[in-house]
Amino acid sequence: MYHSTRDASLRATDAEALLQGLAPDGGLFVPEKIPTVDFRAWRGLRFEEVAQRIFRLYFPSLGEERIANVVKTAYDKRFRTRQICPVHPVDQTLALLELWHGPTLAFKDIALSALPHLMRAAQEVTGDTDRLLILTATSGDTGKAAMEGFAGVDGFGVLVFYPADGVSRAQEKQMCTQKENNVFAYAVEGNFDDCQRAVKAFFTDKAMASSLKKQGVRLSSANSINIGRLVPQIVYYFTAYESLVLAGAISEGAPLDVTVPTGNFGDVLAGYYAKRMGLPLRILTVASNTNHVLTDFGQSGTYDARRELVRTTSPSMDILVSSNLERFLYHESKDAEIVRVEMQKLASEGHFSFALSDKDMRWGYADEDAVQETIATLYRTAHQVVDPHTAVALHVQKMLSDAQSDKDEARAYQLVLSTASPFKFADTVLRALHRPVPASLAQQWEELAALSKVPVPEPLRVLAREKGHAPQRLTREAMHDAVIGFAKGV
Repeated sequence: MYHSTRDASLRATDAEALLQGLAPDGGLFVPEKIPTVDFRAWRGLRFEEVAQRIFRLYFPSLGEERIANVVKTAYDKRFRTRQICPVHPVDQTLALLELWHGPTLAFKDIALSALPHLMRAAQEVTGDTDRLLILTATSGDTGKAAMEGFAGVDGFGVLVFYPADGVSRAQEKQMCTQKENNVFAYAVEGNFDDCQRAVKAFFTDKAMASSLKKQGVRLSSANSINIGRLVPQIVYYFTAYESLVLAGAISEGAPLDVTVPTGNFGDVLAGYYAKRMGLPLRILTVASNTNHVLTDFGQSGTYDARRELVRTTSPSMDILVSSNLERFLYHESKDAEIVRVEMQKLASEGHFSFALSDKDMRWGYADEDAVQETIATLYRTAHQVVDPHTAVALHVQKMLSDAQSDKDEARAYQLVLSTASPFKFADTVLRALHRPVPASLAQQWEELAALSKVPVPEPLRVLAREKGHAPQRLTREAMHDAVIGFAKGV
C-alpha cells in the first residue's frame, strides 16, 4: 500500500498510485514500507532481471507475468548498449554511470520506457477504462522522454510544458519533432517552477477534473512525482554496484559513494531508496548548479526558494522547488503532518525549515565557471567528454572528496551519475573546450564527434534530418485552456 506524504490516511494500492500520479491532497505517494533485499543474491543478473525483481517488490498487484512483459517491452532493443546503463571508469577510484544510452539520450529514458507499460498493467488490474492525459512539466529531458515513451500508445495522451528559452536547442528540437498526434509540447513564458506549479495545481482542480471526466479523460503524471517514475531509477544503483564488483573495482559488500546531479531530487531519492533497501551506499552527495537551493538547505536546514532562478548551461537542474524532496522529508520525519505544514509554508511563504538527521547525505554546488573548467580538465586528462550536468556532479564530487582527504576520513570508491549525452549540449561542451561553435546543431555534433572520437548518436543523426514545427508558446494563464483543448483529442 501507498499513502500521501501529507496525510497517511489517504491510502492507495500500488496500481492506484501508479495511475493517479499525485495524491488527492497534493502530496506524493510513498510506500508504507521500503522493502529490504539481499543484494548479493542478485549478483550476475542482467539489468532486466533486476528490474523485474524491484518492480515485483513495489508493484506486487501487477503480477509476475505482467511485470515480465513490462520489462521486456520497455528495455528490449530500445537501448544502444546491452548493459542498458554501463559503468565507465575514469581512473582507479572513480567511475561514471552512463544513463544516456536510450532513445532520447538522457537518464529519463530508463523510467519513461517502463512507465507507460506499468500504467497499462495498472489499468488492467484496477479495471480502469478512462483515457489518461499525462501532464508533464519539464526542464529539458523529461518532456521528450515522456513523449517518446507514450507516443502512439492507445488511450494515453501526453501534454508537455517547458520553459520558453529555458532548454537547450537540441532538447527543444527533440520535443518539436515528435509526429504522433497523442503527444505535444508547449513552451511556457516562465521558468520550470512556473510550469511545475501549474501542473500540480491542475491535479487538485476539481472543476478541471469534472470537465475532463465528461470526456472520459483523467489526469496523471510522468514527472518524478509519479512513483512509477521513481522506482525504475532504483534499478541502476543495484546494477552499477554489481558491475563494479564484477570489474574488481570494489569487493562485495564494500561501501560505495555516489554523487548525483540533482534538480527535482528524484534521481538521488532513488539512490536513497536503494540504500534503505540494503545496498551498501555510504555517502549520497546532492550536486546542484548555480541554483543551489538544495545545497543551502542541506547545509543550513532552511529551504528558501525566494530567489531569482538563474538560466544555466545545465537547464535540467534549473529548478527552485524540488518536488521529490517532499518524499525525503517524509521518510526522514515519518510524520505526514510535519510534511503537510512545511509544504504549505513553502507554497505560501516560499521557505521552510527542517532538522536534517541523515549524516550520510552531502550537499554541494558548481557555478558556471566550475562547469566549464571541469569539462575541459576531464578532456585534457582522460580524453573523456561529459555534458554540463555530469560536470556539475564531477566538480562537487572532487571538491567534497578533497575536503574529506584533508580530514583523513576513510575513502570509498566514487561513482558519479552521468545523466545526459554531451551531444545534447554540444555548444556548451565546445565552448568549454575553446572550440568554435558552428551555427547548426548537425555541425556542432560532427565537431564534437571529431573531438571525442565518439560517433554522433543515431537518434541525433535522425533528428538532424527532421524539420519539425516551430515551438508553440503559451502564457502561464493559457495553460488551463490548452489542457482542456488537448484532452478532446486524446
